[in-house]
Amino acid sequence: MRLGGPRQRALLAALAMRANETVSFEHLSEAVWESPPAAPESNIRTYVAALRKLVLDDLVTVPGGYRLNTPVEDVDVLVFEQLCAAGDEALRQGDHRTAVTRYEEALALWRGPALEGLTIGPVLVAELTRLQERRLTVAEQHARLAIELGQGERLIGELRRLTKQFPLREQLWLQLMHALQRAGRPAEALRAFEDVRRLLADELGTDPGSDLRELHARLLRGDEPRPALNTLPRDVADFTGRTAEIERLTRAVTGKSAVVISAIDGMPGVGKTTLAVHLAHRLEYPDGQLFIDLHAHTAGRAPVEPTDALDMLLRALGLEEIPTDPDERASLWRAELSRRRLLVVLDNAVSADQVRPLLPGVPGSLVLVTSRARLVELEGTSTLTLDVLSEAEALELFATIVGDERGTDPAAREVVELCGRLPLAVRLAAGRLRSRPTWTTAHLATRLREGRLSELDAVFALSFGQLPAPHQRLFALLGLHHGTDFDVDQAAALGELEPLECDGMLEDLVDVHLLEPTTLGRYRLHDLLRQYAQSKVDASREPLTRLIDHFLDTANQATQLMSPASRKYEVDITYRPQWRLVLRDYDHAVEWMETERQTLIATVALALNGGWHTQCWQLTRAMTFFLMVRGHTLDWSTVHEYALQAVTDNKPALAITVKNYAMFFWQVGRYQEAIDHNERAIDLLHELGDLQGEAGALNNLSLVYRTLQRHGEAADLLEQAIKVARQLGDRHLESQAMSNVSNSYSALGRYDEALNACNGALALMRELGSRRDEADTQSALGMILFAMGRHEEALEALRSALSAVRAIGDVTTETVVLNYLGEVLTAAGRPGEALVPLREALELAERIDDRREAANAHKHLARAVADPEEAARHRKESEERFAALGRD
Repeated sequence: MRLGGPRQRALLAALAMRANETVSFEHLSEAVWESPPAAPESNIRTYVAALRKLVLDDLVTVPGGYRLNTPVEDVDVLVFEQLCAAGDEALRQGDHRTAVTRYEEALALWRGPALEGLTIGPVLVAELTRLQERRLTVAEQHARLAIELGQGERLIGELRRLTKQFPLREQLWLQLMHALQRAGRPAEALRAFEDVRRLLADELGTDPGSDLRELHARLLRGDEPRPALNTLPRDVADFTGRTAEIERLTRAVTGKSAVVISAIDGMPGVGKTTLAVHLAHRLEYPDGQLFIDLHAHTAGRAPVEPTDALDMLLRALGLEEIPTDPDERASLWRAELSRRRLLVVLDNAVSADQVRPLLPGVPGSLVLVTSRARLVELEGTSTLTLDVLSEAEALELFATIVGDERGTDPAAREVVELCGRLPLAVRLAAGRLRSRPTWTTAHLATRLREGRLSELDAVFALSFGQLPAPHQRLFALLGLHHGTDFDVDQAAALGELEPLECDGMLEDLVDVHLLEPTTLGRYRLHDLLRQYAQSKVDASREPLTRLIDHFLDTANQATQLMSPASRKYEVDITYRPQWRLVLRDYDHAVEWMETERQTLIATVALALNGGWHTQCWQLTRAMTFFLMVRGHTLDWSTVHEYALQAVTDNKPALAITVKNYAMFFWQVGRYQEAIDHNERAIDLLHELGDLQGEAGALNNLSLVYRTLQRHGEAADLLEQAIKVARQLGDRHLESQAMSNVSNSYSALGRYDEALNACNGALALMRELGSRRDEADTQSALGMILFAMGRHEEALEALRSALSAVRAIGDVTTETVVLNYLGEVLTAAGRPGEALVPLREALELAERIDDRREAANAHKHLARAVADPEEAARHRKESEERFAALGRD
């Protein structure tokens, strides 16, 4: 449809802005013309007639003017007003998340300046001014609330655009600065303040307002708030009933000065998790809300150990270097909670012993625990045993979900009783009726009555039986997944499906409540549904082979992206899908491996126990580099213990597994075991004629000798490795061995040879694009220059290495470089500066269980600290730790 000229379009705008109301000739005249003609009514009638000829049959003449009859949803400005009002109401009720959603939907309706390009009269000018002000006010309010909820980083681009478009709106600048501050970008926030300060001075001759000045002062002090976290599952939109329970829980968890713990227990499917999540969404905790499933009753999976739960919780807070000792993890968790006000949902707990290490030690945070068992032995805990719904609540829930008159049919009473008034069963039954408009409630009751084995199984069977055959197959196969949750690529591998098709099927299963979304793009099965799904699987071998092969293929990709110049290994997989997950780059590889780490470990165990021995050791091999650079030493050991059991009759696999496991023992300071494993690997690889692998093992053994200060032996091994690498044309292995031999030459006082080897290694690594090796060698260069007395050059090389390892998340090498940096600063007469990297090195080493670098950090701190007593403590700690490692 093409409208007429600007006057006709202005007339339509004036009518639309007052849709379904009478608009007078006088109003229309002042909307269309800046200076109306002598007799505007004639012109207006002409424009109206033209509009009616186009499509607008709903434009009617009424006494005194015209009215445009149209649904509200057809007029953006009216939808905008409705959404803004809904946001305002949600804000008044304290529901900030809903307010953010409504405001966001309202702002999305703006696609540019309203009525752009039209010459309009004073009435429309005033209306557009009001609309623009409303838009900007909502944008400011939306940004403020979203930032409070931890969503500020995604708004930075839009806020920059708005401040450029409306540069004198100080609130927009304030929210931009807040968003940058919460995103950990304080320098950019300070630059934004300077921009608005100069702008206001130039345009208005004034200074920024008090809010901007106060935030500026906080930024200069380094007073940065942590962004709020939220890992809660989404709230149930049609949550019904439980009024008394919510009131009781709310009274129990608010207004207390002590640590607040509330435990909800009850039978399976009674709605414990739903209630806890619903309450958690209603309560505001400034530093965020965390959720973790402890898997007390997950089929085929042991409950989560407290130490693993602590690992997941601490990583949810953004920490990456986690202590391996359980007591140290618990202490770190309590320390983090002492600085925050968090709400933590511990779902599906097996016992008080599982929960106790996860509790805060000081007031300020709230813990909600759900369990099938009563956790009365948890000290200071208020408990609530959740029963099935009352008949009235069950009927209300059923009617709410069904959504039409069938929900209030007399037969609904029988349906909810057949479901045992269990919320999960009622929800599934009602969802099935809603999706079948030809069914009656009595028909649903008959199906439940005649086909049930138990109330819940009847509902599961009913929901399952109504799925299309492909959906039934996929749902059944999902019961085989051994992880906490899964993504579409894993589901597609199980079902041998194209990912886009699988994504639609997963969403269909969500719609009928047979699958639960956890985060964007990830899903999980309720424990009871998982058991039911497993009962429907005809054969599990082939689907699990596809899933294991998916993990092996993707983990192998990740390793090649993280260490692109290293030796490439082919993986022996049975299932090579037409569609596979393709990792983009280094960062994507690390992100995927971190997300799937626990599932990958479980996959290695599954492969061992299920007889997929090739996949077991190859997946372990594919995970080794990631586990090493990210400091997951306990996981490194775990998967290699599994792999060793899988390779007893496979000598090449045994050789590679022993070679990779040897590095673990070196990393944790168990040097004799490291020597034994390396020597065994060298013998096996030599026997197999694998010169490349043998040279790699020689290189690894040299690291142990160098640590034990057996530098001559280390140099001999490395010279052998370099010779073999050059014979094979393996430039990556050659560069690694040259880098390592430079350290040995330096320790032996052969500085010219050390520099030549190190610079040669750097040149090779840069050519090969080996980021991690280059950073490691840059640190070696720094220490060679340090040994030669060239302190400033050494510091420059070490700072470059530190930036590089931090950029790629290599916490293992970062610990070493921090120690080197502290050592050089101290020797250069700057011990005060050395304290920061040395204390960082000590903290990092202890978190990743790097005992060697922890001992080094104590040694260097003993030389750097000014206080004699503190120096003595570090010296003693260093001596004891080195003694435990078996070296001076």
